[in-house]
Amino acid sequence: MRPFLAILLAVSATLPAQDRTLRFAEAAAAKVRQAPSVRGDDFEWYFPVKEVKHLATGRFWEKPWEEVAANQADPVPGIVEFHGLLKERGIRLLLVPVPAKGSIHPGRLVEGASAGDAAALAPFLERIAAAGVEVLDLEPRFLEVCKNDPAALLYCRQDAHFSPAGAELVAKLVAETAPLDGATAPGPFSVGEAGTLTFVGDQITGSEWEGVVPPETLPVHYVSAGGRVGVTPDPTSPVLLLGDSHTLVFHEGRAGGMHCAGAGVLDHLAVRYGLAPDLVGVRGSGLVQARKQLFYKAAAAPRYWDAKKLVVWLFSAREFTQSTDKPVPIPLTR
Repeated sequence: MRPFLAILLAVSATLPAQDRTLRFAEAAAAKVRQAPSVRGDDFEWYFPVKEVKHLATGRFWEKPWEEVAANQADPVPGIVEFHGLLKERGIRLLLVPVPAKGSIHPGRLVEGASAGDAAALAPFLERIAAAGVEVLDLEPRFLEVCKNDPAALLYCRQDAHFSPAGAELVAKLVAETAPLDGATAPGPFSVGEAGTLTFVGDQITGSEWEGVVPPETLPVHYVSAGGRVGVTPDPTSPVLLLGDSHTLVFHEGRAGGMHCAGAGVLDHLAVRYGLAPDLVGVRGSGLVQARKQLFYKAAAAPRYWDAKKLVVWLFSAREFTQSTDKPVPIPLTR
């Protein structure tokens, strides 16, 4: 770690919370580089450069969107629009932004940083909630888990996504926040004993660290349906899981570059609800591209929306500032 960053964080420990937030943002900005991945001050940890750029914006909602957003646009109107379209059909929307890895494990990115140094999402999410959108703020829940168990790993060290334990926790919190009438958990689904998963994370693959850094190993619980590992999404389900690759990781399998099948958010939601959710997940923008894919899916299936009761919109919080897709009106169907 460069000496001036160490001094910066040492000094910030004695400053008021807002000043510490500013210092952490400055330290994150100093780590941005012209490559997809950033190696943390803890050398076992790697972070998406877009996420580090997002952390560097600090309290982004207090600044002009033209300066802090890659697409120069406020994401809130598009979120509110989607909520309104669903509400007209009697469908509940639950917005679930995934906190940046560096906000939950800040000391892994910047030596000397501690919980609370990264700008909390809560004030921005409160703005969305004030517009009528139901929001599940994962950040305080994740921080609480890490405080109670410093060894807890809710994110992968080498990957852009939460860990299998993080995915399982997200499913638990979603089901507790939005219980489904008539659901009889666990139905035909069951969670197996804890195992281990060894993989090379997406922040290592294709980088200068590939073949140099050993694979990562994390604990995992697989979900089975009728004795077969994994849950097949059901297009007729009352629950839709929508979003970016956080909806796919540990669910889609190695063939899809998602490390394994049967241990993702969708799989654990199936256990919680006793039914298989529907899925629209993309590797691009969870804010815009996911909604476009949802439109195409619904347009190709007459009466698609008739069965839906709940949409869980899950995507990385970095999308608030790092999405390059311009927000455009997107209907639910033709």
